[in-house]
Parts: sequence; structure tokens; C-alpha cells
Amino acid sequence: MTIQDQFPEVHWVWKGAISFVYEVHPRIVVKVPKAGEFEREQFQKELKIYEIFLQQPPCPSIVQCFLYADNGIFLEYMRGTTPYESLWSRIQSNYIRDQHTMIVTKVERLEPLALRKKWMTDLAQAVVFLESLNLAHGDLRPENILLDRNRLKLSDFDCTAEIGTDFEACMAPYGRILSDREPDEGRRGSSGFLGSRTEQFALGSLYYLINYGVEVYGDQCLTEDPKEHGPKVVELLQNMDFPKLNSDPLIDEIIDKCWHNKYKTIADLASNIETLVSGCPNARGSNAKTNPIRRWIMVMGHITQRFWRIFWHWWAMVLYCNGKPTNAEVSNNSEPQGYDRGMHPDNLTEDFVWKRALCQNLQRRGLLQLLSSGAPEHLGFTLEWYRHTVCGGDT
Repeated sequence: MTIQDQFPEVHWVWKGAISFVYEVHPRIVVKVPKAGEFEREQFQKELKIYEIFLQQPPCPSIVQCFLYADNGIFLEYMRGTTPYESLWSRIQSNYIRDQHTMIVTKVERLEPLALRKKWMTDLAQAVVFLESLNLAHGDLRPENILLDRNRLKLSDFDCTAEIGTDFEACMAPYGRILSDREPDEGRRGSSGFLGSRTEQFALGSLYYLINYGVEVYGDQCLTEDPKEHGPKVVELLQNMDFPKLNSDPLIDEIIDKCWHNKYKTIADLASNIETLVSGCPNARGSNAKTNPIRRWIMVMGHITQRFWRIFWHWWAMVLYCNGKPTNAEVSNNSEPQGYDRGMHPDNLTEDFVWKRALCQNLQRRGLLQLLSSGAPEHLGFTLEWYRHTVCGGDT
């Protein structure tokens, strides 16, 4: 019996750098590591990061994990208007470029300003979440930012490491090589160490991409040989030479500060963006000065919401514990020991519980072992780029 006969609901939908991605449900995918030693090592790094995430209240700007094992990670399926849509593919669809030089010749459209500001906020909040855990993403690029319609979430944590660790995945224009003017950050010609400097620089370049519709220097012909464009960008960024900013002054100010390492922490950056989105520094304070009746309604609403949240967490825990596999099942199906230990109760929402139960069932039936036994083509799969029509009512 083939895998397709055993699991007709499973489809191959994406091929990443270190893993293959399969749809197992219209809202769930599983990442399975490739066979190479490097790929499996990187996959284990990402697995450990998701283990840390599940011990915290969920961050709405990070792709959610439902279940993980040594040979697979079950994640929410981010379904955009194109297959496994990333910020990069969305931006690319909005411009035209010369196929010889690969230089962008025309930005046909920008996303609406309100959406761009929302994306800036969500990205900052995702990196703040990591910062609160003493972690840096380490590979902030548009390919690692996924879209579900217009919802943006950060993904791909195989390069994520503790702040102060060597910055390894330094790719221009989202990373820069150090010059001799910043000895405290590391030696000249190196990438330095992971921290607020590396993360805010990447965010600055991402904010430029979002608001200008093109990568840093992506619309400028810098060299006669197109192959020399990339090294030239690396050189310019090392020397702190940036393209001219001439769009929204407040957004430009944030981008410039990110590039010049002006924020002590990413939390400071997020606060600055919140001010931008709200429209005035004291917006939060002025909202608090509403009339007494409205304020009373808001307070009672928060109390009621909190009550039902606590009740649901209790009920979800009861359901979860009743459906929990035995120790023998866990051992026989290679789920990492101690997976449930320390899981934060805020993760146990109704949506999470049923999705996790579905993933556990697939794992018990041997899906991960089968998918990790070979490349998709050798297992009889063909790449199905996109199988669902995006519609507003789908959840």
C-alpha cells in the first residue's frame, strides 16, 4: 500500500532549503527534514526553538507549532494568494524587472499604507518576542516571512540563536559586513554578533522593501556586469552607504534609525512604530480619557473576556489530558520525551487542541516515519503548488 493510499489527505506543497513541506489538512502542514546531515542538524535547531515557543504564551506574529518530533514539525498552513506565499513573492508580483540585469524597472503598486504599517508592527512584535527570550532570529529575510491572505507571520527558525552568538546567515541587504569603525560589534569583515544591531538592520531593510516595493538598491544599476551587483551592494552597506529615502517621513526615519543602530532594543523600535501607527505619541493616554460609561463598558468587557479565557483554558486542559497518548504510545512513535512539560496554558485554545489531536493521530499512524524515508518524488508525490481557493470565510 502506498503512502497516498494510507494518507490520501497528504500532499506535497513546498520544497525549502532544509525541509519538504506537506499539507496534511487545509489548515495544517508538516515540515520534514531533508536527508543531508547539515539539513537535519539545522532542522534540530528549529525544533528546539519551537520547544521554547510552546513554553510561552503564543505570539500572534509567529507561525504556530501544534506538534513536533525529531522527524517532523506540524505547523499552521499559511495560505496566501499564491502557493505558500511569502512576503518576497508578494512584493515580486508588484513590480517589473529587466530579465537581463534583474534590476527593477517599475514598481506597479504598493500595498495599502495601513497594511504596510500593520506589517511593520507585526514584524517588530515577532522579533520583540524573540528578544524577550534572549533570542535573535538570525535570518530575517522576506522569504522567511509568510502571508495568509494579508496576515503576516515570521517563520523558519533554523538560524535562530541566543543573543551574542556569531551571526552566520548574513545576507545583504538584510545583513551587513562590519567596517573598521565599529570594533565593539566584532572584527572588520565579519558579520559580528547576533543582537539588536543585526535584527534592527534587517528590519530596516525589510521596512524599505515593504514601503518602497523593491529591495535596497534593487532598482539601481550599480555595475556593468549584473553578477557584480550583489558584491557591490555588500560593499556599499559595509560603508554605511544607503539609498535615498524620500517617501513617508516618519517611516523613513524609522528605516534610517534601524540602519544606523539607533534603537537600544527591538522593544524600543516596536514602541516607535506603535506611535507611528497610532498617529500621536499620547494616543494611548487620550483613549483612556473617554467618558465614564464607555470606560465602564471597556472594563467590564475585559473582565468578561478574561473570565471566559480562564474557563476555556481549564476546559481545554481537561479535554487535552483525557485525549493524551500513553507513555508507550509516545515512546513507540518517537515523540520527544517531555514534550508536554512546561507547555504554556495559553496555547491550549480550542483551535490548538483539535489541531494537535489531529497531528498526534497522524504521527501514531506512522506518517512522519514514512515521509522522512525519502524525497517526495521517490515516495510518489508530485508538487501541488496550491490546492485551495482563498476565500474570506475559510478558517
